[in-house]
Amino acid sequence: MNFTQLRCFIKAVDNSSFTIAAERLNFSQSAVSKNIKDLENTIGVTLINRAHHRISLTNAGKYFYRVARNVVDDMDYTVAYLQSQKNNPETLLRIGVCDTPLEQKILPIFLRKLRKSGSNLNVQFVFVLNNSIGELLNHHVDICAIAREDVDVVDDVRFEPLITGRVVVACPDDSPLAKKDKIAVADLRNQNIFLLDPNSSLNVQLNFQTALINNLGMEHIKFVQDFLAMDIYVRGGWGYGILPNFIADSQSAGITYVPIDYHDISPYGIAYMESFSNKSVLDEVLDTLKMSVKEYTQKNNK
Repeated sequence: MNFTQLRCFIKAVDNSSFTIAAERLNFSQSAVSKNIKDLENTIGVTLINRAHHRISLTNAGKYFYRVARNVVDDMDYTVAYLQSQKNNPETLLRIGVCDTPLEQKILPIFLRKLRKSGSNLNVQFVFVLNNSIGELLNHHVDICAIAREDVDVVDDVRFEPLITGRVVVACPDDSPLAKKDKIAVADLRNQNIFLLDPNSSLNVQLNFQTALINNLGMEHIKFVQDFLAMDIYVRGGWGYGILPNFIADSQSAGITYVPIDYHDISPYGIAYMESFSNKSVLDEVLDTLKMSVKEYTQKNNK
């Protein structure tokens, strides 16, 4: 078994085609087919069903694909990281982000401040979705944006808070709840509520979502896949969204965010490994991020 065989297998599955896989890899179609067949012979199981010239995975193939994808991705991350550090290892910083609305607002400010300061940091953003800690522990990123609750149970990880965590309700501007200074849980009874899918949510969100479900029941609660879907439903007047303030897009037109009468949740900030070796880089990044958050907050509160 070798990486060429694994790449051929992954490309064929990703593109549902041996032909497209061959084009992407700059191989002949026969070379791709042979590499995958050799891989199956080595393992001793069939990974791909080839009936009617369409690619589909066997049960063994589905399991192997997940493993192979992780192996190849780990190797690609490692090679890219070492190559990028070859000439100037002190200037590369990989930041894991989840592409939340807040990050989309703050990170451009962060980059502008770095450039204005004359920093020589080479910043790379890596989208880590809901696996921030895994990417950090596997050294795919150097630091990651995350809620403290998601790192408290992990040894050798340090956390620097940036934003105090609170639960807010996304209300259509013309709704009765949008006029309140604070919303009680009782105000949400019999209202249509949108929550983020538990499979794609942060741990900190799962805790208060569970508390809300226990209090309100499931009759009027609907789960959505991402922030965009929640935003659309709320702006469309279909109900209310409930989420942490550090996920919310407080500049979204047509939505008013109102705090809910709920205790503060874990703060949002930056996590990094205790073994992070370059303290000057870490200090520069943390200071610049804190200034960026402050600037964004001040603009938003005007």
